[in-house]
Amino acid sequence: MALSTEEIMQISLDLVGWDEVPADSGIHVPGDELETALVGIDLESPEIQLAEREGYDLVLAHHPPGGDPRVNFAPVLDKQVEFMTAHGVPQERAEAAASGIISGMEHAGHSANYRHDPSIAEHLDIPYMNVHLAPDELGRRRFREVADELDDDASVGQFADALGEIPELDEAITDVELRLGERDNDLGEVAIHHAAGTNGGSDVASAYFDHGVDTVLYIHVGAGDTAELQEEYGDSEKNLVVTGHIASDAIGMNEFIDALEAEGLDCDTISGCGIGR
Repeated sequence: MALSTEEIMQISLDLVGWDEVPADSGIHVPGDELETALVGIDLESPEIQLAEREGYDLVLAHHPPGGDPRVNFAPVLDKQVEFMTAHGVPQERAEAAASGIISGMEHAGHSANYRHDPSIAEHLDIPYMNVHLAPDELGRRRFREVADELDDDASVGQFADALGEIPELDEAITDVELRLGERDNDLGEVAIHHAAGTNGGSDVASAYFDHGVDTVLYIHVGAGDTAELQEEYGDSEKNLVVTGHIASDAIGMNEFIDALEAEGLDCDTISGCGIGR
């Protein structure tokens, strides 16, 4: 069955039970009667040209390439505060921890060439869209399931090993890394900080650690943030597990692709999608 870009977006929402399209996702060039799609984590100008040359009906990216999802990405970062407060971080502390990330995204979006990639798709008259938060939410739920299935006395090393059995993480050339803590540390209370726009850096992890969370999961983190956390919490029993950016994104995107193919859209994957599928 041929699908429209609007129907494809709705499928992503239905998978997670949401009613509204998140700010980081959007249809850049709409289309109908779509039967084939090139799908990837990062599909920009070169990949748009590839898709047009190879005869695909749709270019479907994960990361926001431009338009409103690039410029007005910041509202998605409210999830950072939502996740922290759910683990007992006071609202004021959570907002302070996320403020730098939100400001950074607002500035980056304002300075970005938000027209570049969408304008190429428009010029070639090929439908183009991106779906970001909903697939990430699917990945977050998968990580949560792994944590919840472990025994109460599990170690963080056992958690990392269990995560590594997820097909996408197992097949990836990146490993599940323990950036803070030792493998035999107690896993304790786990905060899955994914599907919040981006990672929370050292400020968000510190807010979790200071309010009873023992283990934080990010899918990526910067070296500077790791160094700050090691300096502050290196002698504690706190843990930071980092699963790997692209493989982790592939978890939700692969589930999304499966749903699209079940509806009749023939998907070919590049740029990280398809790992472990």
